[in-house]
Amino acid sequence: MEFKVIIEEINELTMKTIKNKNIKIIKNNKQSYLKVFASGILIGCLTRLLDFCSMDSLWGFSSIQTLLGFWMITNTLIVLFSSSNLVAGLSSFIYMFAMTLSFYGLQPILGIFIPLFTDGFRFSLFLMFTILSIPCALAAYILYYWNEDKVYNSILYALPVGALLSETIATFVNLLINHTFLFQFLMDLIGGSVFAVLFFKKAKNKALYFISIIVSTIIFYFVLYHKEVAAWL
Repeated sequence: MEFKVIIEEINELTMKTIKNKNIKIIKNNKQSYLKVFASGILIGCLTRLLDFCSMDSLWGFSSIQTLLGFWMITNTLIVLFSSSNLVAGLSSFIYMFAMTLSFYGLQPILGIFIPLFTDGFRFSLFLMFTILSIPCALAAYILYYWNEDKVYNSILYALPVGALLSETIATFVNLLINHTFLFQFLMDLIGGSVFAVLFFKKAKNKALYFISIIVSTIIFYFVLYHKEVAAWL
């Protein structure tokens, strides 16, 4: 009951924000991009510091950096708050690049003082995730088309919801079997639920939106999580 109340309160607050004319706060200017870059730097540092938390604990806080849910949520918010396709794509790339830069850049600095981080700057991983920032940018650019009053906006709105629900299923199985990733499970569940309700109200075709969520959840699950879940079982 309390969980339902929390979801309703979060959704109500989100809807009030969406209805505000100033929601498109990320604009095509230097100031906006600098704020996005700074946010990425901060998030990267925070996720690196979560390495101090054990992955095998019940909450599994360090899972935030290895699973996709948090990045899905934050990039979806970037698209929501962007003022155009170009801004959404550039902001997503800047955010992911800045996060990658600080995440791997902080490691050699911490390694000076803490044995846990003695691997130094891992350039190959930094380069790989920088390259992966490009698909994130393309996805954000495309998702922005959900703002158009067309039938296909129902499919676009369903994609982040389906992705989050697929990871919710995977983390729930892991929680039952390995007794960890509770934090990731709750974050995916709450994020997916809030977006599901919010986007349902904005989707042009409700039936298509619902069907697209089911289909995308199945596809994302089998593409991203099925093998890992099967290994747990």
